[in-house]
Formats: sequence, C-alpha cells, structure tokens
Amino acid sequence: MNTDRLIDLLSSNLEPVGRVRFGKTLLLAILMGSATALSLMLATVGPRPDLDSSAHLVWTALKLLFALSVIGTASPLLLKSMRPGLEKATPTETIFLPFLAVLAAALAMLLFVPLPIWSGMLRGATPASPARCLLCIIFFSVIPFAALIGALRQGAPTRPSLSGAIAGVAAGGLGAAAYAFACTTDAIPFIAVCYGAAIALCALIGAQLGPRLLRW
Repeated sequence: MNTDRLIDLLSSNLEPVGRVRFGKTLLLAILMGSATALSLMLATVGPRPDLDSSAHLVWTALKLLFALSVIGTASPLLLKSMRPGLEKATPTETIFLPFLAVLAAALAMLLFVPLPIWSGMLRGATPASPARCLLCIIFFSVIPFAALIGALRQGAPTRPSLSGAIAGVAAGGLGAAAYAFACTTDAIPFIAVCYGAAIALCALIGAQLGPRLLRW
C-alpha cells in the first residue's frame, strides 16, 4: 500500500468535532465550577447573616448580575477558543463590557455623594473588606478554573495565553458569584474596584498558566 492510499483510508471517515459537544463540555465545567465555588463559600465564610433582608437581597442580586455578566461574556469566547481558527476571528473586546458598565455606574454614584464618603464606598464595610474580597474570590475560583482548563483541553486552543486568561475571567466570575452571598458591603464602587480587581488577577494568573496547562 502506497502512502497516498494510506492517507486516503485514514482520512475517509473523519468528521469535524461538533460544536454541540464542546458546548456541553464547557457547560458541564461551568456547572461543576459554580457548585464547588458555592460549596467552598458555605464551608468557609458562609453567607452574610442578614441575607434574608429585602434590601440586602437587592444588592446581592446586583453583585450576581455583574458576576453572571462576566461569565456570560467569557463563555462564548471560551467555546470558540476550543476550536482552532476561530480565536483570531473572536472579538475579545466584549469581555470588557461588564467591567466598563459597573465602572461607569460606580463613577456616576460617586459624583452624587460628598467626597468624604468616597473612602467608605470604596473600602467597604470594614478595613479588611477589600483583602477579604480579593482572597475569597480568588480562592473560590481555583476549582472552577481547573474545571474550565479541563474543558479547554478537550479542544485544541492555539492561543493558550489568551485562552488561559479568558478561563481566568470566567473562573473569577464564578468565584465572585459565590462570594456575592457572603459579601457584607453594599456599594457599587466597592464592587467595581474589588470584584473587578479580583477577576483581573484571576485573568492574569490564567494567562501565565495557560501555556503550561494547555500545551498539546
């Protein structure tokens, strides 16, 4: 058998990997990541004591809206990054939209309050709130990040740094969604700065780990 005949036989029954399969894999990773992030939150810091208050429920819903919008903009990019050739055609700028929206809302809110109040709205309920927020979101995002990397490895990312960064953003969003139930600070400037910084750090870590974890 000559080489050309062998190549024809090997390639005769090849079928492209369906987008549905990648979508199911990614969805499973997101669901598993959200469940583990929520479980970690319940097992460590726990939900805020006054979560059942209607006012605090509204603020928790706003925090969740921001976190879910981050996940929602990152997920399509992750799905496309699993298929070689689609990454370059993907408008990655959309991933910044939730951050720009919450930042604009935070700036608008700060403009309508006296300057001395700014520090409290940015710092949070206690001086330790920013550090607690950063550490908790990053900690809650570790297992979701591992699950998303596992899903990406089912595909063939050709830009591992970018794919790792997007996975970090999505994982950070899942960590932020879990932390929203425990966060005791109800201020949009705090959400914009602290939640945004934590997710940005997750993206930076993901970009650094991507080339190592997504090598194929």
